[in-house]
Amino acid sequence: MHCLISDFSQPHAEFLIWANGTASLEDAHANMQTAVDNFSADKNEYKFLIIENSSDALVGCISLFIHDLRIPYLEIGYWIGSASMGKGYASEACALVRDIAVEFFNAKRIALTTAARNTRSIRVAERCGFECEAVLSNARIDKAGVVDDTCVYVFKGASAK
Repeated sequence: MHCLISDFSQPHAEFLIWANGTASLEDAHANMQTAVDNFSADKNEYKFLIIENSSDALVGCISLFIHDLRIPYLEIGYWIGSASMGKGYASEACALVRDIAVEFFNAKRIALTTAARNTRSIRVAERCGFECEAVLSNARIDKAGVVDDTCVYVFKGASAK
């Protein structure tokens, strides 16, 4: 995990505010411990590692963020390591986690938000059956101070179940 985060490239720096390239090994360990604690307590998020089947290599991470389990309303967030971008891992993982949200949690709302400039993430959302529900004008700012719109994508299939 630490190695992947340490090797983040320009797309990561542009869209992931927390990806500052300064995470220590201890930070990565603490992050993973928090993930285990959250998972066990059904709190904040369910974090899953994305592993390449053929090599067992870690290629990224995807989460189901808990907004409200009474609805249930969940949000998907993900990142892929620089060397593995563009190989379909995000789309495959997103579809799997979307299905977990629908089948296991009986989610009524599954959202995915992204910067309007993040065309890769928009394509992942659309490939996985998400539809643009709203565009929030001037709703985010990146580390360089660039203001951007936020696209809110939702999976309509969740409400049909």
